[in-house]
Amino acid sequence: MHPPMAEGAPWIVERHGGNPLRVSADVGALLSELDGDRDAGALAVALGERWTPALVTEALTKFGGLGLLHVPGTPPPRPERRFVAHSWTVLQLRLVRATQVLAPVRPLLIRLSGRAVSLAVAAVFAAGVVALAVQHAAVGEALGRPLPMGAVVAIWLGLGASTVVHELGHGATLTHFRGNPGWFGIMLFYLTPACFCEVTDGWRLAKPRQRVVVALAGVATQAVIGSVAALLALALPAGDGRVALIGFALSTFVAAALNLAPWVKLDGYLALMSALDTPLLREKAMADARNWLSRLLFGLPSRRRLPGRRWVVPYGLLCLVFPAVVLTLAIGRWGQELRGLGPAGSVIRLLLVAFLVCWLARRAYLGLRDARRAGARLGRMAGAVALIAAVLALPLGLVRLPENVRAGYVRDADGVHLVVPTGADLGPVHAGDPVVLQRKGLLLTTRLGTAEVGAGAPVPARVPAGALLPFRSAGTADAVLVPLTDVRGTGFDETGSAVLPGASRPLAAWLVREQVTSVWQDIFGG
Repeated sequence: MHPPMAEGAPWIVERHGGNPLRVSADVGALLSELDGDRDAGALAVALGERWTPALVTEALTKFGGLGLLHVPGTPPPRPERRFVAHSWTVLQLRLVRATQVLAPVRPLLIRLSGRAVSLAVAAVFAAGVVALAVQHAAVGEALGRPLPMGAVVAIWLGLGASTVVHELGHGATLTHFRGNPGWFGIMLFYLTPACFCEVTDGWRLAKPRQRVVVALAGVATQAVIGSVAALLALALPAGDGRVALIGFALSTFVAAALNLAPWVKLDGYLALMSALDTPLLREKAMADARNWLSRLLFGLPSRRRLPGRRWVVPYGLLCLVFPAVVLTLAIGRWGQELRGLGPAGSVIRLLLVAFLVCWLARRAYLGLRDARRAGARLGRMAGAVALIAAVLALPLGLVRLPENVRAGYVRDADGVHLVVPTGADLGPVHAGDPVVLQRKGLLLTTRLGTAEVGAGAPVPARVPAGALLPFRSAGTADAVLVPLTDVRGTGFDETGSAVLPGASRPLAAWLVREQVTSVWQDIFGG
């Protein structure tokens, strides 16, 4: 039990293994009086004339259903676990209590002026944006040219460190408002590594504005880190060091912006939920969206959990769809990395695809089951399923995607050559095929020119590793050189990326080949 932190603040009840509950002052008073000895009559007397034994008994029955009461003779709740699997999409490992980490600076955090900190954050952010504008040439180089391998590693390590500071920013802001942050740890969030800091104690704050500030503190922290990096880049001479620091600043800004997305449980959602003072906003919006779909597809009566807000149903639909989109993109991104690990990586990739398909199928099954239990007729359900299948079949059959062959190129005294990894399938590569020569940067890809595959035989060679990697490298790698003819364009680097546009396939066939057939061949050959 957590009593109100200030006048107007709610009581908060923590549930073992569940979300905390925000309760009224009367319910908080009743829960505080429970001692295991007094019966409903004695509790009603202690609570005053507003309570009767019948009301106390009814309330206790509801508390038991919510898992708030310990019944004698039953095993006690298990201690808190360090590893928590909310679902296969959100896996958390709790490392340390954030209160312990922030304890040495707690007095300072409480005394800080919120207005002064807000003004300082805004000033540093504005200065960082101006610094990037002044260094626009270096910004273009960071975005559009391959960075050295050391710079890429430094950027990734810096992003990891900034994520830790981001999460501690939430805890520090909650501490400023005299709250107590919970666990800090690492997690796999929709197959993406991340950190977390539990700030559910923020619901004890009296003002929604304070909870909004706690939710946005991480984004503000990362904005400051990116701005400081942009300002420090001004002091460095032109070169890889400055470009790498600007690349880190831009990556940090992008990470902060992505955290503002309100349709997944990121900072933007927590800020929106706090501003509206509506706990479980996403769950309630998704329930309203499902009810709207049930009425539209199955003719069932609509039951709104958030009435009077027209934007809730579209928002809930986005919340329903977005996790599937994020998982699909994450599996596609990890799939390319895992494929480089050989058969073992391909097995993991195939399992991830199977998990995604099973997850989508289970959600569809549960939706149909709930509709049937709510009274939907089988004929209406069959028609709705057929309609949904037809709607999905249209893009799967009509949208066509090319099966491009991705490779690299190298330029030397003899000209420009196509570079293909050793052991790669050269079957799709034929003399006369068009080739697009590119320069890939941190975020941008620039088309440099075109060429055609020559008639000469491919030859093994030792080439600069940068022709096969997404960054510059001083090392070399074994590869196969394919001659190119009719090379057109200017500004070719010593190494770069190349694409051989292939024949197009319907989206369904493309997905099966990219995510199933090719992976199966990697595992079993053929």
